[in-house]
Amino acid sequence: MRVRQLDVDCETKSKDHVFLRVHISIQYQANATHLYESFYSLANPTQQLTTHILDIIRSTLPQLDLDDIFSSQDIIALELHRSLNGSMNQYGYVIEHSLITKISPNEHVKTSMNEMEASRRMKLTMPEKAEAVRIQAVKDAEARAERLYLNGIGVARERREIAKGMKDVASNILDGHDEVICSKGVMDLLLLTQYMDVITDLGGARKRKSEESSTSLFVNHMPETVSQLSAQARKCFGTARVDTIKVENLLDL
Repeated sequence: MRVRQLDVDCETKSKDHVFLRVHISIQYQANATHLYESFYSLANPTQQLTTHILDIIRSTLPQLDLDDIFSSQDIIALELHRSLNGSMNQYGYVIEHSLITKISPNEHVKTSMNEMEASRRMKLTMPEKAEAVRIQAVKDAEARAERLYLNGIGVARERREIAKGMKDVASNILDGHDEVICSKGVMDLLLLTQYMDVITDLGGARKRKSEESSTSLFVNHMPETVSQLSAQARKCFGTARVDTIKVENLLDL
C-alpha cells in the first residue's frame, strides 16, 4: 500500500528534429479497493508502467518543437498522468504524480542555442554600443576644440604682452631722442625673440626627457651661430629707415 516511485529515462526527438533525453518520475501505489487486481493482474507492474511511459512520451514529444517542449512541460506531465491512470486503474494501481524532472538536448544543440541567443542579444546591444562610441567621439572633439581655443587665447595674450614689453624697451632706448624704428627691425626683433623661446622650450624638453638637471639655451648651436644671432640683435635698431614707424605705434604691429 506504500507509494512507490519509478524513474524512467526516455530518448526521443522533437518536431524540429532535435534529439533529447527526458527523465520522468512516476509515483504510484496500489488501489485500496482493488488489492486483488493489483496483486494478481500483473507479474511486473514497473515494466508495464515503463512501457506505457515510453509509448506516451515518444508519441507526444515528436509533435512539438524543442522550445514548445520546454514551455509545455506541465501540460505534458498532466497528459502523461491522465493516460497512465487510464491504463493502470484496471490493474488496481493509482498514479499519484507524474513529473518530468529533466529535459536534456544534445550538447551540440545546447551550444548552438546558446550561441544563437548570444548573437541575438549582441545584435540588440550593437546600436547602444555605437551610440556610446559616437558620444565619446563627440565629447573628445569638443574637448580638443575647447583646448585649442584656450591655447589660442593664451598665445594671443602672450604676443600682446611681448609687444608691450618690446614697446617699453624701445621707448627706454630712444628716450629723449626723436627717433623712429623701421618695421623690418621690429619684425626681426619679434622673430628673434620667438626663436629664442622655441630654442629654450626644445632644450628644456630634451633635458627633462633625459633626466638631466642642467639646462642650456643654445643646445644645438655652434659658436658662429651664436655670434650671428648677437649681431642680428644689435642690428635690429640700426637698419635703414625705410617704411619707418614711430615707437608709439609699435604695439599696433
